[in-house]
Amino acid sequence: MDEQRQQRIKKITQSIIGLPTLPTVITQMIGLIDNPKTSAKDVASLISTDQALTAKILKLANSAFYGFPREIATVNHAVVVLGFETVKSLGLSVSVLERFAGGNSATDFDRQKFWEHSIACGVAARMLAGKLRYRVQGEAFAAGILHDIGKLILSQYFTDEFAQILALVRDEDLYIGKAEEQVLGLTHSDIGHWLAEKWNLPDKLVSAIAYHHTPGRLERGAELPSLIHLADFLCRREKIGDGGGIRLPNLDPAALRTFGIHEEPKAAMRRIFGYGDLLHEEMERADAFTSIARGEGTDPEDNADPDSDPDPGSGPDGNGGGTGSEAESEVVGEVRR
Repeated sequence: MDEQRQQRIKKITQSIIGLPTLPTVITQMIGLIDNPKTSAKDVASLISTDQALTAKILKLANSAFYGFPREIATVNHAVVVLGFETVKSLGLSVSVLERFAGGNSATDFDRQKFWEHSIACGVAARMLAGKLRYRVQGEAFAAGILHDIGKLILSQYFTDEFAQILALVRDEDLYIGKAEEQVLGLTHSDIGHWLAEKWNLPDKLVSAIAYHHTPGRLERGAELPSLIHLADFLCRREKIGDGGGIRLPNLDPAALRTFGIHEEPKAAMRRIFGYGDLLHEEMERADAFTSIARGEGTDPEDNADPDSDPDPGSGPDGNGGGTGSEAESEVVGEVRR
């Protein structure tokens, strides 16, 4: 390894070490949900200690994205109908969105288009999870939103190097990962991996961030990275937001084989790309997430008291009568993990 590359890696590593950790309530929530003895009341009580998080969980639970037919007026109700994994993923996603929302780097990197792409990847991953029978759709959604977090670190803390990378992408039509390797000797996946480990994110999310371009490198546990790999391709094909230039990364056929798809890759990807129209429809219902990415806050006073009883007669966000997706349908008396 040449000395210049060593210095760059050292600089990036030190910057990541110096970044703030996730809010305490989020790390506590992850630990609580991962404990099999935890109840919905336990999770709701913890979330309710943070008024801003409470407001956003309720706003998102009542958004058109989930489409529940009745208003979800309490955090406890939200935990019950969404399930533990979805609530955990929402908390993580909201926390990271807010941490980097609204700001701009000194480069010509369009952060809003970046977030549009990231949210689209989350939506696509959740959608493909249902199509490909991946059980935890909430986990897929969070992984899609967070998969390119390394690019944000580059844009915010390494503006000179990132400007060089973007120039290579623009002027030489390079795939952004190749440009990153030329300039830094590593990629946004490496940087995202380090950050995810610093934040003590769940192992599956760490793996998805690290291997979303190369799921075939994993001997086991490749399902979530493979899902994000395919979701990323679908979002790039549909030109939703900006995933880092026009040039696509190489398709890793292992991502298809992971889900039992053994046909010729081009034919298989035509099937994946066939979900493009459905993805655009789902994105229209995801505005509650894009508003957070735009830095638009939620006033906790506009939301129902998290300890009040739910009103069974109201529709979510004024959309009355909407129906949730099959995987997120309302459950009475049972909390899904």
